[in-house]
Amino acid sequence: MVESPSGEDTVALCPSCNYAANLEVATSGIEPVGRLNQDKKLEEVHTPNVRTIDELASFLNVDHRRLAKSVVYRHNGAPVLALLAGNDQLNESKFAAALGGGAVVPINADELMALTGADGGSIGPVNLKGFRIIADRRLDGANGMISGANRNDYHLANIDFQRDVTLDGYFDLRTVEPGEPCPRCRSNLKIVNAIEIGHIFKLGTKYSESLGATFLDENGQSNPIVMGSYGIGIERIIASSIEQSHDEHGIIWNKALAPYHVHVIAASMNNKETVLVSNQVYRALMEAGVETLFDDRPSVSAGFKFKDADLMGMPFQIVVGEKGLREKKIEIKVRKSGERIQIPIDEAVPRIKMLLAD
Repeated sequence: MVESPSGEDTVALCPSCNYAANLEVATSGIEPVGRLNQDKKLEEVHTPNVRTIDELASFLNVDHRRLAKSVVYRHNGAPVLALLAGNDQLNESKFAAALGGGAVVPINADELMALTGADGGSIGPVNLKGFRIIADRRLDGANGMISGANRNDYHLANIDFQRDVTLDGYFDLRTVEPGEPCPRCRSNLKIVNAIEIGHIFKLGTKYSESLGATFLDENGQSNPIVMGSYGIGIERIIASSIEQSHDEHGIIWNKALAPYHVHVIAASMNNKETVLVSNQVYRALMEAGVETLFDDRPSVSAGFKFKDADLMGMPFQIVVGEKGLREKKIEIKVRKSGERIQIPIDEAVPRIKMLLAD
């Protein structure tokens, strides 16, 4: 993954220890909700017209962490309730993985009322029938919690997850937020867009079994090959490089990726000496194995050629112009820094090779 504002993926990054993970699997070191030193009985609380976590926290004057948010989906057709702490957001990829894969689809309002007897915002895990219930790991063993009572305008207080709720397990279900502590070093995480340039998928034996692709082990027993898929996107590498290395004028190619290392620009094709020297420099570079682009367009002004050269962004430009030739010199421009170097004509190849090796 390569960080880029135009990236199609989202990644959690730690600037201190280099922890990095796609948001679909990223974790953080956020503290669990934990247990309170209390053993109170369930209490039904009247909460008229309270639907959101923020409204509930304000109405009851409690910490968001003591509110268990219920999110309801269908997984492979069966209803599932996921519990999260406060305003934590459900990560659907983690949710689907926790359920063993397959499709997860939100349950609409009409269906929710038919299944639970309440609207969204009043759903909770206590005595909920017909649902598989799972919870985020932040809620593991928590008590003193508040959640919906499965009837409109009411919530249950003092829920103890060890006493009052039957769960199918605790899983990492939440989406990591910016500023949460890194799971490794506790520094603040940042969330960025990124471009995927390579991937590895473990395919297992699904395809090798169907294809009859096997190997013999040390005991002479036939086993299906364990397969993997390893991909790298050439175009994505180029796109990522350009996204990270450009300025207001155009691309700034890295030497390892540049389509050409040198861009020779004949300032004027109407000047005989300019044409002769430009061709001489171009041929010398090519013969020396330096990949070189030659702009010998006769009807384009020098200004346009210079702008086009900056737009295309080859690492080094060699400008051959009448002014320099009067002193038997040509100019090398370093695209990245903008530095300009005047050199004798016959030093073009050794100087370029030195710059490429630097």
